Order: sequence, then C-alpha cells, then structure tokens
Amino acid sequence: MKKTVILTCMLTLLFLNGHSDDTTRKGPLQPRIAAHQTASTDTITIEGNRISSDSLTITSYDKPLRSMRETFFVTNNHRSMTMLSITLQFTYRRHDNGAMLHSRTATIAANIPPGETRQLYVTSWDRQYSYYHHATRIRPRSPKAVAYDTDISAISAAFGLR
Repeated sequence: MKKTVILTCMLTLLFLNGHSDDTTRKGPLQPRIAAHQTASTDTITIEGNRISSDSLTITSYDKPLRSMRETFFVTNNHRSMTMLSITLQFTYRRHDNGAMLHSRTATIAANIPPGETRQLYVTSWDRQYSYYHHATRIRPRSPKAVAYDTDISAISAAFGLR
C-alpha cells in the first residue's frame, strides 16, 4: 500500500512538472513591420481635390454576373514616382433608373511604376451575385440579372521613390 501511494505521488509530480513541447518556429521571433510603418520621407500622399488626371487614370471597369471581383485598370501618370497605394470611392447605381444600390471606399495596394498601367481588383460588393456591370463583355442569360453603373473617384493616392 505504501509503495502504491509513493508511486502515485511520483507519477503525479512527474506529470505536473512536465512542460509542453515547442511546436512553433525555432529561434527568436522577428516583429512584423506594418506597411504604413515602412513609408519613408520620400512618400507623397495626394488627397481630395488635388488628385487629377495628371496623377492617375482609371479605365475599363468590369464585373460580370456571378463574379467575385471587380476589375479595372489604373495608369500612373506621374513622371518620376511609383504609385504605392490608392483609395477609391465606388458608387453603384441601377442602369435603368439611376437608383443608388451601394457605396463604399476601398484602399488598394498598387505598385505601379511611372507611366505604366496595372489591372487592379476589389472583392465584389454583390454578395448574392445577381448584378452585372452594364458594359461587361459577358452578357448574362438570367432574366433576373440587374445591370448597374458605377462611379469611381480617387480619394487619395500614395506615391514614392522605388
């Protein structure tokens, strides 16, 4: 009986004293630096009324029916600075009567060199996949699909030397 009690106490102490295995990365962890912390003094942010077609151009918006993405092209018209990010205001209206459907703001990381164009995308606002842009090249077969127009305006853009 005495041996059983001692053995039970020793096993209990052994399990209580144990430690968890290291299943994570080996070595010291490095802190992640957020994108906004890496911006240096050579970054310029243009906001509001100061953004013009001299800075950037947005063209060829498209969103077919049942698409998860809205795509468009952005051209960096700046002569010497790379576009690092852009904040856009999207306003969606029915094509037939102009009634507003939705409005949102999206900030998109964009590494666009001077004078070049890149296709950018945002996740679609249409969660039920029942709307399509009126100018899409893929015509929907569903009679319940609703055509819409979109107005896109640039709120701000960050430019930097890269």
